[in-house]
Amino acid sequence: MPDATATTSPTPPPISESALPIGDPIVSWLTEAVAEGEAFLAAQPGYSQISRSIDAIMSTDEGEPWDPRATLSQTRTNRIGKIAEDLSALMTDTKPFWDYSVANRRFEQHAQIYGKLATFWYQRRNIDLRLADVIKYYMAGGTGYLHLFWNPDIEDIDARAEDPRNVLPIRPSNYDSLESCVGVIIKRKVPVNHIKDRYGITVPSDSDGSAQSWLDKVRDTTANIVSPIWKWHKNGADKELPRIPTVTLYTCYLKDPRKNESSKPKYMGEWSGPDRETGERKPLNNWSYIAEPGEALYPHRRMIVWVGGRLVYDGPSFYWHDQFPIIKLTPNPYPWSWLGKAPCWDLLRLQHSLNRLLRVVDDHAAQVAQPGAVMDKTNVSRAVYDSFDTRRAGYKIYQNPMAGKGIQIVNPPPLDASIWKHIEWIQNEMKELAGVTDASQLMHLNQLPSNSTVEAILSAMTPALRFRSRVLEAFQRVLAMQLAYNFSQFYTLPMRVTELGPGGVTQDDFDYDPGSLMPDFVHEDDYFIPPGSDHPEIKPEAIARGPMPRYDRAREFLRKFIFKITPGSLLNAAQVEQKLIYLQLTRAGWMDIFTLWEMLGIGNTGVLPDNVRTIPERILYQQQMGLGGDVNAAGRKASGQEQPRIVTKES
Repeated sequence: MPDATATTSPTPPPISESALPIGDPIVSWLTEAVAEGEAFLAAQPGYSQISRSIDAIMSTDEGEPWDPRATLSQTRTNRIGKIAEDLSALMTDTKPFWDYSVANRRFEQHAQIYGKLATFWYQRRNIDLRLADVIKYYMAGGTGYLHLFWNPDIEDIDARAEDPRNVLPIRPSNYDSLESCVGVIIKRKVPVNHIKDRYGITVPSDSDGSAQSWLDKVRDTTANIVSPIWKWHKNGADKELPRIPTVTLYTCYLKDPRKNESSKPKYMGEWSGPDRETGERKPLNNWSYIAEPGEALYPHRRMIVWVGGRLVYDGPSFYWHDQFPIIKLTPNPYPWSWLGKAPCWDLLRLQHSLNRLLRVVDDHAAQVAQPGAVMDKTNVSRAVYDSFDTRRAGYKIYQNPMAGKGIQIVNPPPLDASIWKHIEWIQNEMKELAGVTDASQLMHLNQLPSNSTVEAILSAMTPALRFRSRVLEAFQRVLAMQLAYNFSQFYTLPMRVTELGPGGVTQDDFDYDPGSLMPDFVHEDDYFIPPGSDHPEIKPEAIARGPMPRYDRAREFLRKFIFKITPGSLLNAAQVEQKLIYLQLTRAGWMDIFTLWEMLGIGNTGVLPDNVRTIPERILYQQQMGLGGDVNAAGRKASGQEQPRIVTKES
């Protein structure tokens, strides 16, 4: 098992060929890898706090249910749940913009298509909610994962948050990314019938859905699959819901550096049988390829799926981006911990102390409402003793002072004022430790400096908040890169036209390889510069050979694109300055009104012609349409240097 502090190796060690057999024996190796990964996670600092944090968020951490007959106070508040909700909302309050750029102007339309596809996909698939799920896992576990995968059920790219306890790294050499691992294993509880329908095999169940508690389902991320046992009363008899047997499905993405050592090409993936006339075989999907002698068997990683000790898939990974399709997000990373540090871990003891103080206050209020009484048995009868209630208003009793002291009301001492101060300190300390206080300051624009500049906004951010923003930006860059590859791989020309209209079509869709965003020839070896010319031309042998496979061209083509994020610009508060700049440029005539509408998020603006893409082209198109801003002659002219404010004046 790799040591938790072993972070000096920049790259993971290679896997020997004997360590990774092909076929069913690989399950034995992967079973050991599962045990190793689970032991590695269990040894991480704070791992035991994950289930406790989930219990605290869901208000199930105190075990015993509320008893209405209890004499002592059972008051409790769930500040941890409130903080987790607020912080996840604040950290996902980002502006969903996707800006791909390329230096070659010939591919500017491709960059715009990638950006529009990403924006539409983000909104159509509710990715902001999936990112919120990742943040919520971070709140309890220190790390969250976003699994970006092709979903054949919906025929689209999909995303899902994964529990950090169900993502098992194989031989990690660093803490920041899964790319530092040799492989990664994802566990998921599914019904047995799901395996039968999807893979056509029958496997015995390893758990019963009815026997699992709510927390067990959260741990296995099966809240949408496994139903807890609920009972209802019908015809005087208690009946149980049908039990759902489940099984653990394992998916492994692995770096396998082996090459084709034979003298014949190997068909990797799924292929059709040989044609009767030509003898050619065709790939059944876009992730199948031919490994020539001496070439890597798994250039895009290896993917293995098994369940119940049986191998159901062992072949190439489905994705061209040459990465693991699961992205790690650790907003508070530390080099000695794979999981980092979760905000809830520091709040557990404070929450317990807060509940104890609230119960003290509650019990004291009960004593004030119903103080104690001392009765002299020589003066007070047993019947009066049993019926006397100090909380009853206007009580009257007969008493003979010559026969004894009678009834004496014992009022409780006043509550110490320091208790209220301590309660307030605990609540503020919990917000401070979790970072809610820092993040919530950016949401109050009225408290920002009057100039509302990006520099002023960033200066109001604490170092911890700025660091979290940088981690989110790095996370978004990896997501954008993988999305660009997935769009090139899975989105066909009809899908692009359906979403983007004619603007989703490029001239490369009608070349030697129709229906593909990638040009036919993108490698530098395919071009040469003729003598006396500065423009490269395609080599005759490249034309005779034809286009390279799409996955090779996608790797070379997408290297030319970058995904740009301005530091600190993911937060919505940082958009104020950019909106004001766009407004000033539009007033000066250096920006078109269509770009301003897009920046302000105004809908129903229509679709621009295909030949109107750049800002200069949009300005000319705006002038042809006669669109322009009108300035009202009445009153003082607006400078546009500050954001509008609502001011209420009373005389």
